[in-house]
Amino acid sequence: MSPATGNPATGNPAVLELDGVYRTYPGSPPVEALVGVDLRVEAGEMMAVVGPSGSGKSTLLNIMGTLDRPTQGRLLIEGTDTSTLSDRRLSGLRSARLGFVFQSFHLIETLSALDNVAAGLLYRGVTGRTRRTMAQAALEKVGLGDRLHARPTKLSGGQRQRVAIARAIVAEPSLILADEPTGNLDTATGDGIVDLLTQLNADGSTIVVITHDAELAARLPRQVEVRDGTVLPEGQR
Repeated sequence: MSPATGNPATGNPAVLELDGVYRTYPGSPPVEALVGVDLRVEAGEMMAVVGPSGSGKSTLLNIMGTLDRPTQGRLLIEGTDTSTLSDRRLSGLRSARLGFVFQSFHLIETLSALDNVAAGLLYRGVTGRTRRTMAQAALEKVGLGDRLHARPTKLSGGQRQRVAIARAIVAEPSLILADEPTGNLDTATGDGIVDLLTQLNADGSTIVVITHDAELAARLPRQVEVRDGTVLPEGQR
């Protein structure tokens, strides 16, 4: 199936598609971090990208998140070929259609939970009052309606990750990319974060979790394994 044909069941393009993607870093010799990767993510999916350190997961995340460009091949977001976009237009697409959750939360310590989430809307032309209304709704959705005005230093690790998830979903992106979302959490708290992501997926969010944790990956409906810069055929994990 070519990238432009979309999902045969709906006629719609995939939320994300990598078509023959390579990422090579210069050096002597050059380092091939990704080698001919083909991958589709359909609307409503929840999947894990799993693999050991050095397998190419981080490079794949950067490509999927439009934080880096392929050396060769194409990345399509909802049918848009990102190779045709200027850096400015690519940044706009990223802001509008992608949400990110990171292992280290990346919250602004001097801002409340509400303002951290509202900050995710700064580049979307939303008024201040509307940003705060949307941020409150997102925090309530992740179970933090009672901690709107708490700063990150007053929140537990699990609560901080929930703030980060609220920031990722506040603009209702097409795709959420979660990079080791439980990596800094204890097992019980991490399980709660996975349960939250699963509930968001049940509510309609499309989610890709990048992880080295095989047990976490096994909890998700679809698993894709990366080895030596390639995506293994599914069913051969």
